[in-house]
Amino acid sequence: MSNQENKITPANLNWDDTGNPYSKDYQDIFYSRADALAESSYIFLEANNLAERWQNLNGKSFIIGECGFGGGLNFLNTCKLWSENFAQHESAPINSTLYYLACDLHPFNKKELTHLHQKYPELTTYSDALLQVYPPLLAGIHSRYLILKGCKVVLILMFGDTRKMLEKVWQANGFRVDAWYLDGFSPALNADMWDEPLCSALADLSKVGTTLSTYSAAGLVKKSLRKNDFTIERKTGFANKRHMLVGKYNPTSSQQKNSKTMWFQLPSPEYNDKKAIVIGGGLAGCSTAYELAQTGWQVTLIEREQKIASKASGNPRGIVYCKLSNSTGASADYYLHSYLFALEHYQQFSKHNTIDWTPCGLLQIAYNPRELTRQNQALKKHSPAHFIKPLNALEATEIAGINLDSGGLFFPESGFLNPQALCHAYTQHTNITCITNTKALELSYENNIWHVQGSRGNSVQAPIIIIANSHDAHSFQQTQHYPLLRNFGQIDEYPTTKLSRSLSCVLCAKGYILPANTKVQFIGGITKSDEILVTDRNSLAEENLDLTSAINSDITEEFKKIGLIKSRTGVRCSSPDYLPLVGPVENKNYCQEVYKALRRNAKKDVVQEPVYEPGLFINVAHGSHGLTSTPIAANYLANIINKSPLPLTNANLNCLHPIRYLISNLKKQRESAD
Repeated sequence: MSNQENKITPANLNWDDTGNPYSKDYQDIFYSRADALAESSYIFLEANNLAERWQNLNGKSFIIGECGFGGGLNFLNTCKLWSENFAQHESAPINSTLYYLACDLHPFNKKELTHLHQKYPELTTYSDALLQVYPPLLAGIHSRYLILKGCKVVLILMFGDTRKMLEKVWQANGFRVDAWYLDGFSPALNADMWDEPLCSALADLSKVGTTLSTYSAAGLVKKSLRKNDFTIERKTGFANKRHMLVGKYNPTSSQQKNSKTMWFQLPSPEYNDKKAIVIGGGLAGCSTAYELAQTGWQVTLIEREQKIASKASGNPRGIVYCKLSNSTGASADYYLHSYLFALEHYQQFSKHNTIDWTPCGLLQIAYNPRELTRQNQALKKHSPAHFIKPLNALEATEIAGINLDSGGLFFPESGFLNPQALCHAYTQHTNITCITNTKALELSYENNIWHVQGSRGNSVQAPIIIIANSHDAHSFQQTQHYPLLRNFGQIDEYPTTKLSRSLSCVLCAKGYILPANTKVQFIGGITKSDEILVTDRNSLAEENLDLTSAINSDITEEFKKIGLIKSRTGVRCSSPDYLPLVGPVENKNYCQEVYKALRRNAKKDVVQEPVYEPGLFINVAHGSHGLTSTPIAANYLANIINKSPLPLTNANLNCLHPIRYLISNLKKQRESAD
């Protein structure tokens, strides 16, 4: 994503005397002055026959797509109907999730949404839920989870050009929209919103019987939709408008379009027996188990240690942070959206679970001229954004509570938590069964069922397996070809001092210092590629002190004098390109044969899809970004399995796809390592 594409221009609004918004850019109203909610119900909810359709879901999810989120009234009105339908018909949306995908090139900011929603007290419950999770106005996909009186709603906001955003979420993992709301400005004022390429993108994300409705009855709209296999009818419009359009998708051909990079296409099988096995009880494994359990799966989690979160995920404290990249591209975009997703996830999860989530803010210090230059370049690419704030040395000192010689970038919503407590809270879900002190020795597949042979002579079976056991993924024949790396680190615990107790936010330079926790304080930052021995711990503690002295040498000198309480070492799993491997596991031998032409021509289009190990997935190599990237990775993986809308763009998914290394090696004219 280019720097220009990353910028979002908010809606440019005027407000009339009755509190209705008006677009100055498009010279058009957002809602009927007669009755905005009645208009929304008539044109979208009733025209798509939602109430009746929802009574027959039988636990299945329902997906709505909207072109033009605007002030969110259609979304709130839909949530109200969903919630009421749940209350009136207990069998209707039970165990179902409403997915609401909405695009907007010029979204409202939170203040404008609040102002608009005050007009509609009957929507207060739903407005409050939306405003709690409404994302910053940053281009891309923002997936947010809402709980409304026991009903599950996932809002997927896509900020950017509608057609481009729909094309970016098209991926052959099987999810298709059930109903479309077409709610852009008048075709005469915003023709791009109604043209044939946009309608083609709608068709790509539709299935037989997908419905749509729109207030517009313009000839351009009818022609574009009909050309893309939508059967269109006119019906009486709302209030003083003569006509509106309703339609259904009725494709003349079952053929789906192909991607130029077919090797990244995702599997889309149906799983009738919702049982899964997760191997690995760290952050990746526990978060994946939780996401699956949340959607009705019965999950068995296998951990080789006596307790979950015993290895790298067992640190007493971990930081949720984002080191902004001064480059553009899908990988930088992935980590930024992972960070925003994680902040929202922990904020909501900590309301009902004890994970010691402390959103005290985090300051990345510009500790030398090179780092200052990097930060300034990164800031230009992401400004303006409320989630970062540049500070000079005086401002940084005031926020940190201790003297700092340099300024930096302040992330006001960042913080730290207890990874062990987080993993424990995840696995308390009633749908999760933990088997500890058991190493998964071997995986075998027979009659559509995976069998895991355990080290204690036990065997577990399920149609789905997710391998999330860090570098131990190499112990399985199916995943031993992935290039997983080991990195060793150490976190040190010191008694607090009078000076260190003044620290009020997380400070990061080459090392890091956390604010005081009761009577102790944690520092860290050292990373080694060689295994750390017990005898190395004191010398590594000295290296951590040297790293953190760039933050405040007075604190580190006090720590040296008062003495170390204890250290904890751990090994992280990472990958050569610093991105995790998350997704389906390919059949290596078959895929090498299918894509062997890439050895001769790296740019060759190969239209054949990959063959995967059926029902086998992997989620490893999060490195030092575990707390930041595992929430969105787990959500993404669960949505692949459930054939639900994904929280990332196609470009993001391609960066995570495990097959990327096989393809890269073929293009470099060499085979994957055995």
